[in-house]
Amino acid sequence: MKLKNLKQLIFSLKMRRKKRERNNILLHGSSYFSTGLNLIVWRKRHRLFSFISAVFGCFLLLLFAFSVFSSPPIATDHFLPHYSSSSSSVKEREAVESNLDAVFRVPASGGYLGRDLWSSSQSKFYYGCSNASMKFQTADVKTHPNRYLLIATSGGLNQQRTGITDAVVAAYVLNATLVIPKLDQHSYWKDTSDFAEIFNVDWFISSLSRDVEIIKELPPKGGKAWIPRSMRVPRKCNPKCYQTRLLPILNKKHAVELTKFDYRLSNRLDTDLQKLRCRVNYHALRFTDPILQMGKRLVERMRMNAEHFIALHLRFEPDMLAFSGCYYGGGDKERGELGAIRKRWKTLHVSNPEKVRRHGRCPLTPEEIGLMLRALGFGSDVHIYVASGEVYGGEETLAPLKALFPNFHSKETIATKEELAPFSSFSGRMAALDYIVCDESDVFVTNNNGNMARMLAGRRRYFGHKPTIRPNAKKLYKLFLDRNNMTWEEFASKVRAYQIGFMGEPKEMKPGRGEFHENPDSCICETEGVKTNQNHQTPEDQENDNKMKDATEVSDEQQSIEEDPDWTDIDYLDNLGGLKELSNLDSSVLTKQEQPEVEEFFSD
Repeated sequence: MKLKNLKQLIFSLKMRRKKRERNNILLHGSSYFSTGLNLIVWRKRHRLFSFISAVFGCFLLLLFAFSVFSSPPIATDHFLPHYSSSSSSVKEREAVESNLDAVFRVPASGGYLGRDLWSSSQSKFYYGCSNASMKFQTADVKTHPNRYLLIATSGGLNQQRTGITDAVVAAYVLNATLVIPKLDQHSYWKDTSDFAEIFNVDWFISSLSRDVEIIKELPPKGGKAWIPRSMRVPRKCNPKCYQTRLLPILNKKHAVELTKFDYRLSNRLDTDLQKLRCRVNYHALRFTDPILQMGKRLVERMRMNAEHFIALHLRFEPDMLAFSGCYYGGGDKERGELGAIRKRWKTLHVSNPEKVRRHGRCPLTPEEIGLMLRALGFGSDVHIYVASGEVYGGEETLAPLKALFPNFHSKETIATKEELAPFSSFSGRMAALDYIVCDESDVFVTNNNGNMARMLAGRRRYFGHKPTIRPNAKKLYKLFLDRNNMTWEEFASKVRAYQIGFMGEPKEMKPGRGEFHENPDSCICETEGVKTNQNHQTPEDQENDNKMKDATEVSDEQQSIEEDPDWTDIDYLDNLGGLKELSNLDSSVLTKQEQPEVEEFFSD
């Protein structure tokens, strides 16, 4: 019995052992299977991850290549107002603007700056002086009896004015008789006016009679019309250049016509020749009586509005912006419109708007001009006369300036259509009216360094250093971009600091710097009291003088940058060439309404 029980116990133990071994086999098999399955899944995941990594790496390489070879972003949309059609974006924009207004709040008043806004304290010590010296030979002594010089000017009114001025000096250098210059009647504006319809020709001849012999037309030769030899001299040709290149031909042909005569005489001449330039520009070139009378009427109407007024040469027309290559945030529409106009000039390179603006070569927007004037102390009660053509962007662009200065005038708003009718079809005569009002203004503000700006800046220096404000665009550019990150007081303080040396004060520019027509230093004399005044300066005055000297260095540096490209040598297309591309543009962009001296900047 015991033996039987022992056998059963052994058998049960064997069965348990076999069952345990069978379970172990199943357990190991399943672990091996799961390990294999995991290995397969891991391999598939690794391959998938490698594929995804490769695709993502290629995408990154494409992005890198695009960022390297594409053109840099050209500008931010800080300059012209743009509005979204969605109500949510409008609310977001208004919320952002209200937060910014809390920091940058423009006051209605210009504040008290402790100085006279309408005059210079130093101007009384300087005056224009252009009389010839004792050694300057008169026309009756030096004029050769059989030499005639004819001139065909180029550009708009003020560019032609430079050519006329230099033509008198060229005739004096050549000992020749000058025939009244021909005005440009074939450029973009097709102004058919001749010399006698814009300038008082009899006064011109008589006032210069001691300097150069001038006649109205070339006399006949042997009873027949005389065809002069036509030629062109290089830019900025000095007296020796004229004598070398022209005298042999003049002696042989006896009559020479110089074509496209703008900036064809050197900027640097001896003092007597520079003073002759001043006598021509500031005394002999007088507008005709109808132009003078209408200009005087416009000035009187501005004086009826206020004792003092500002004249602003805005220069924000489509042609100006296209030529400059600047960008103001108008998107593809602006790039397309201005780019089509820019094709009018054959030799203009591809523009880099950000670089152009960074170097201070872009006109300020109307809003920026308004902010600058407010920071300089001019309040909302100041009256502004605007000399401008069709502003790019229209009323939307002008709205911020009008909000800052509601007393906004132009020749079209202070004169009737009937009064302007004799002038409105002639761009030169309309530009002459603007010239008179800007010259007579208490403060003249220029928004570019074109011909009208230079001519008026020099004239205002010669006749008493009346304030002439040139925006220091190179410095102001950065300030305008960052204005919403500072208070108004900080902004205004920086504007006033940056504008030292750009306000038309005496001695702002070193002698010989810039165009002579802008800085006629040879024709500016000092009174005896200027040195006495300097000896009795207060510490504050001395500090201001030191700032002026520093600003003069900056101004000269900027001037050298501005002179780097020869803007006066830009070749522009006539109507036959460049205007064909403009036919598809919106007509509102290209409307030409009596715009002053557009052609002058084109070849500037």
